[in-house]
Amino acid sequence: MHNNTLATFDALEDFLDKEHQAILNGSLKDMGRIAKEKEALLDKGAFLAPDRKTLEQVRRKVDRNHTLLAAAIRGVRAVSNRLEVLRNGSGEFDTYDKSGQRTSLGGHKGNLYRRA
Repeated sequence: MHNNTLATFDALEDFLDKEHQAILNGSLKDMGRIAKEKEALLDKGAFLAPDRKTLEQVRRKVDRNHTLLAAAIRGVRAVSNRLEVLRNGSGEFDTYDKSGQRTSLGGHKGNLYRRA
């Protein structure tokens, strides 16, 4: 097993763990920087897996991070859509306090009558 290849895979695994923590911490603003770092790491060497076990380990981490990022993107899109509905003045917004009680904000609770 070539030491350079093993060191590169170790660095890649460490990086994937760092990326995983950033996703879990909600540091989505750092994803551009992280993507550039990952690209630089991948450009450094030829990736011939030292063994099947190591390759599978890296693949699992890549899949895990991909799944988390896809979920984060879906969440951001859902929030964006919801904010658009609220911005346009339609719809109602439900929020929860620390005890789990729901409170409705916005929307139209009844008819508004104007008196002349």
